[in-house]
Amino acid sequence: MKYVIKDYPQIKETVEKMSVEELLRVVICPDIRANTEMKHRTGSVFIHPTTAEEASAASERINAGAENPTLIVSDMEDGAGFAIRGATAFPSMRAMRLAENPDYVYEIGAIAAKEAMNAGYHWTFGPCVDILGNPYNPPTANRSAGNTADEVIEYCGAYMSGLQETGLIATLKHFPGDGYSHDDQHVTVTHNPLSKEEWDASYGKVYSTLIEKGAMAIMPGHISLAAYDEPDENGIYPPASVSKKLLGELLRGKLGFEGIIVSDATNMSGFCGYMNLYRASCAFLEAGGDCLLFMHESDYFFSEMKKCIEQGYLSMETLKNRAYRMMCFAREYFESHPVGKKYEVDREASNALAKTVTERAIRVTRDRQGLLPFEVNKQTRIAHITIANSWSGDYGIPENLVKKLSEIAGTVDRYSDPGPNKLLEIARSGDYDLMICSIFEGPAWGINTPKLAGPAARNMMSGWMRYETPVIFTTTNSPAFAKTYEPIADTVIETHGHTRYTVDALLDIIVKK
Repeated sequence: MKYVIKDYPQIKETVEKMSVEELLRVVICPDIRANTEMKHRTGSVFIHPTTAEEASAASERINAGAENPTLIVSDMEDGAGFAIRGATAFPSMRAMRLAENPDYVYEIGAIAAKEAMNAGYHWTFGPCVDILGNPYNPPTANRSAGNTADEVIEYCGAYMSGLQETGLIATLKHFPGDGYSHDDQHVTVTHNPLSKEEWDASYGKVYSTLIEKGAMAIMPGHISLAAYDEPDENGIYPPASVSKKLLGELLRGKLGFEGIIVSDATNMSGFCGYMNLYRASCAFLEAGGDCLLFMHESDYFFSEMKKCIEQGYLSMETLKNRAYRMMCFAREYFESHPVGKKYEVDREASNALAKTVTERAIRVTRDRQGLLPFEVNKQTRIAHITIANSWSGDYGIPENLVKKLSEIAGTVDRYSDPGPNKLLEIARSGDYDLMICSIFEGPAWGINTPKLAGPAARNMMSGWMRYETPVIFTTTNSPAFAKTYEPIADTVIETHGHTRYTVDALLDIIVKK
């Protein structure tokens, strides 16, 4: 059933008496570390990844004695494991889709909600309902459930329901739809290129369906949509986060969304580079937005926002309305979700589900030479190579893979970003029976590419994969590698994320039993 914020007449009276500073605090969501002491309470607060104990202590500290408690938020797009250290870690939304069981995804949402609420959280910025129309889109990759609207609706809808029916507020992102551009809204305004007809049949279908299903919050990206908008005086289409056409007429109007609109981070250049930060913040609120993400209170912030009000960029009527909506949103949540309630989590069952999803999501993308499974014994000599972008991380996979291979093979030597000449030497030497090459590329904020780039990409030169030593490539967090290197990488296994079970699942595919 479609979500509508409940009205509280008494809150309206309170809002009328509030100062500009007090109103502005309600409509911002600053990001903090769990041990940060806040000078004043804000309408919501984003806590960066931490432990359950630290998050819970922060939540209690922030809301101690509060008549209007603050909503505590983090990113939990594929379970709570990223935001809360020690919570159940699931591989990715893409992996959930590839596990081919929406019931799994609903249960993952329910587990994430319980673990989050036990740690003092009330709201998450997930799921990501973008459609991966372009495998080279920097921010999306495995965050997307798939390449079609129906996949996203079925699997992200199940995750949203699992979250919200258990008690954690979900957020659909990034309206009007990422996944098609070649750029990243952290560094510029990105563009959704679809026509009206294409958008209606894809993202329009996703949002309209999930809004009717009860979506409580939506996050617009700093993404333009020319099909439904008009260019500015410079001939540039504005990001949705400041567009009345997209937030007011399309999202609020045509799609009928009545829940909370929370901006993507205000420090992204797609927002504060397109327009001065404070002007953009006013434009967001005037366009229909309710909550400014990663905005912090300061004397300068208050001064600049007051100037904008005086200059007519933001009306007091709009500011009061947005503060009222945020306060009603929070009041309704806390009335139905008692603070401090603990939820039982069956860790054995949740870990078993993570293992199942991990195993079912791994795909052999190609095996042209029929290498898989490869016979490994105590005479087998293996070279394990890691090729990684500096920002991607390797999640401890190489160490664990080498350790487990060493238990069954005669020799396992590890090489990290050796460069093309060394790789050529290894391939031609005859010293090894097999080369296993673990690729770590994937997206990161502000990097503007999901692919191997810079010196890491040079490792793919010199044709070392075309000698007698067979090569198996594995990838962890990006669909780009298999496509980019389709002509030269004959055997590729994609894990679509990582958990504690990833290495064992890989070995089950690589090694002949």
